[in-house]
Amino acid sequence: MSSFHLNEIYTPPNALPAADIVFLHGLGDAFKTCWQNSSSTDDEIWPVWLAESFPGVAIWGLDYPTSKFSTFLNAPDLSIFTVAASLAELLRAKKIGQRPIVFICHSLGGVIAKAILRTCESSTTPQKKAVFDNCKGVAFIASPHSGASLPTLLSLIPGVASRQTKELVRANAVLTELHGWYQGKAPTSGVSTCALYETMPTKGVTIVDSGSANPGVPNCDPVPIDANHVDICKFHDKEQLGFLSINNFLEEVFDAASIDTSDHSSLDDLEYYISTVKGDRLTLAEKLEIGGKGDREIDDAEAEKERIHKLVRRNAISASARKKYRQFLSEILTLFRIHVAPLIRSGEDEITVNSAIHAKLLEPLSAKVGANDLFNIADIHSAIFYLTGNCHIDWAKTND
Repeated sequence: MSSFHLNEIYTPPNALPAADIVFLHGLGDAFKTCWQNSSSTDDEIWPVWLAESFPGVAIWGLDYPTSKFSTFLNAPDLSIFTVAASLAELLRAKKIGQRPIVFICHSLGGVIAKAILRTCESSTTPQKKAVFDNCKGVAFIASPHSGASLPTLLSLIPGVASRQTKELVRANAVLTELHGWYQGKAPTSGVSTCALYETMPTKGVTIVDSGSANPGVPNCDPVPIDANHVDICKFHDKEQLGFLSINNFLEEVFDAASIDTSDHSSLDDLEYYISTVKGDRLTLAEKLEIGGKGDREIDDAEAEKERIHKLVRRNAISASARKKYRQFLSEILTLFRIHVAPLIRSGEDEITVNSAIHAKLLEPLSAKVGANDLFNIADIHSAIFYLTGNCHIDWAKTND
């Protein structure tokens, strides 16, 4: 895998996102560990929660080689912009930025986000320029805009040489210059800003205080969060102030830009779910074999797929019935993509995947299905294979 990687967290069921949310981790961290839900027993990352609030928006997480920052910062061409240039190209290659985009950043990730925007603003490549033009907001979580606390941060990261403090002091001019650029550009370019900062020390030191965390733009009052620098981006439930602030910020950004973040499916979009997606020629059996399923499971799955196909085709005649089936299949697909697909892509074992299917799909949907006259609890599991057969669900691991 490349050092620079774009991880898919969630894509809307209709595969037509209205906007993109991109997460950037901090120094000495990685995509999965930075955003881990601290109360989860299955390594779930909390950004998937945003899909419940904004089901029409795609959510992504960037990975990049923070462990090499010491080398980059010692080079004359400035590491922050080197990393930003690579990430800008990755976003362009993945077609991210052609729609409205919002960045959510922890620590140095916020500095990199500003460097990406600056790089894209001055780019002669239209697709990269679009990343800047389409940016609607940036949420900074304990990002050191002035850079004053950054040397202290580096000294706390295991494996980083002590000379990093001296090198980062030398790079303060870069951070200061980016800080001034963002202060001038964000308000005039329609980029909204949110900022959170820690109120608890990390190993006895406050890494990013209210002054360093303040991006210095209008309509942005930094929010104090009762956490240290490491834990400030690891929410344990949806009622935590940090998550509420981020969720509310996104609502305001999308409302201000008149972006509809709901599920864009209509009544007759039922055809989307019951038709095979173009471009994927694998059979259900081939998909499940890739996913590690045995012959008996595959035979049962094919029978269940056919049963659901006949059930939907036979009953989905009236508008009300079509609405119920569309909602049924949409919810299964959305929950699978939020809670199960990331586990499959990361290579989790079958027990972990099956446990997630039971906890995140079967249990919550069973309560809703009970009162419906068109389908029953057994149909939920069968519908997963039905959607797999129609190429909406993929069982392949990232490295497959």
